[in-house]
Amino acid sequence: MKNKYSFRLIFFAVWPLLLVSCKTNSVSTEFLITEFGAIADGETLNTSAIQDAIDAAEQAGGGEVIIPPGVFLSGTIFLKSHVTLDVQAGATLLGSPNIADYTKLSWGHNKDRQPWHLIVAKEQENVAIIGSGLIDGNGEAFWSDEAEKDEEGNFVVPRWILAKKEKVSPLIQFESCENVRMKDVSVKTGGGWNVHLFNSKNVKISGLDIVNNLYSPNSDGIDINGSQDVIISDCYIRTCDDAICLKTSPLAMETKRVTVTNCVMETLCVGLKMGASESFHDMSDITMSNCVVFGSSRAIGMYTFNGAVYENINISNIVANTNAAMVLNRPIHIQVESWSDTIRAGGVRNMTISGFTAETDGRILLSAADDGFIENLTLRDFTLDYAWIEDPTPIAAEARSSQFPSKEKHPDLLAAPAAIVAENLTNLRLENFQVFWPETEQVPEEWQYPERIENGSMTVHRYDYNKAKQIELGVLWGKGLTGGYINNFGQRSSDLSVAKYQLQNSSIAVLDKK
Repeated sequence: MKNKYSFRLIFFAVWPLLLVSCKTNSVSTEFLITEFGAIADGETLNTSAIQDAIDAAEQAGGGEVIIPPGVFLSGTIFLKSHVTLDVQAGATLLGSPNIADYTKLSWGHNKDRQPWHLIVAKEQENVAIIGSGLIDGNGEAFWSDEAEKDEEGNFVVPRWILAKKEKVSPLIQFESCENVRMKDVSVKTGGGWNVHLFNSKNVKISGLDIVNNLYSPNSDGIDINGSQDVIISDCYIRTCDDAICLKTSPLAMETKRVTVTNCVMETLCVGLKMGASESFHDMSDITMSNCVVFGSSRAIGMYTFNGAVYENINISNIVANTNAAMVLNRPIHIQVESWSDTIRAGGVRNMTISGFTAETDGRILLSAADDGFIENLTLRDFTLDYAWIEDPTPIAAEARSSQFPSKEKHPDLLAAPAAIVAENLTNLRLENFQVFWPETEQVPEEWQYPERIENGSMTVHRYDYNKAKQIELGVLWGKGLTGGYINNFGQRSSDLSVAKYQLQNSSIAVLDKK
């Protein structure tokens, strides 16, 4: 009994000290930036105060740096290991409009990835940005005055807004980090790219709202560059440039084990994208699912131009429309070419796209250069619903975008008259593909843009919208299709005068005999 009562006396004597210790530890893990001198007037530069709070949290072994309600102007801040930046509801972290307020780092040096950023984490671990507040990149400060404006000073659209040579891009940069988390915060127009994951591992991004001007320059939403084990979910992205883009720049690792799900995206460019100019290393083990992409020139775009191979990719349950003020819109575009005579073209293999529904005016384009490949591609359970059919013929001959097939290597492809256009594919499998052609004589009003612009240039095109079918299309135009099959009973062309399947030098099996 003596031992029992002795234990109780010791416990009750120590308990108040434990409470004080726990309370002290709890308080010490929160670092309010106003206690470090930050002022919420939207004018005072708070870079040093915010950085002091982050450094104090790091020195304490980690903690939350809290940005409370108010507008806090800042230049570059560096996020450190085991530190969470909490942008609370009603708070705005506002990027300075003065490029001199940002730290010039050693990387960058092209128009998109420059050496100035608002938030940087490099070679850090267990870092996070959370909260229901706003990170405002103040992007308009880095737009060029040369962009066309009306008499009231507003930017004229549809036109690309031009950027200044020096700008804050990417706005938020994670480089060579592990265990990165972003949750629930809102991000507003930066000078260019918004969120860049470079050579980072174990990244979880959920609940982000990224909202940009629809004509803002080079304004990618989330770029996953040489990063691995990445989960993107439950995000809303509105932007001019690519919404979510996987890429591999020259100094990047391979990009692999990435999943994107439950996102809504509005973009003039590509909703779900892999590659293009930054396709120097392979990408694999990718899933994208349960997303809505609207107002886009391309819902899905896959491009390998610098020798990369993409494989083991599954895309499912995508709803889209291509109602964008652009020409030659494509619901899906997969392209394999080489931009250099010294690099052999890469390829795409083992990809399935299923459960895809799009309202559109354009065609699906699939093409591989002779020294590249697209193999084992399955398109299953597709629906294309044509609001109107654009005639690509007048534009194809002069199209200048780098993300169009080469006219020298594929002279017939860009103007080919079919809902699906494919060249140089091995084992293409088409199953349960439905096309609904325009039911009215006139183009629906919501698709009648007075002017349409060409991707990659400032060229403006104008259309006569009094005819919904501006050209008649077949279902599939194919050239050099080896193996695979078409299993698609009951489908027809837009007019009986056009062959449903237009095949050249192809051995693809046609199971549909009707």
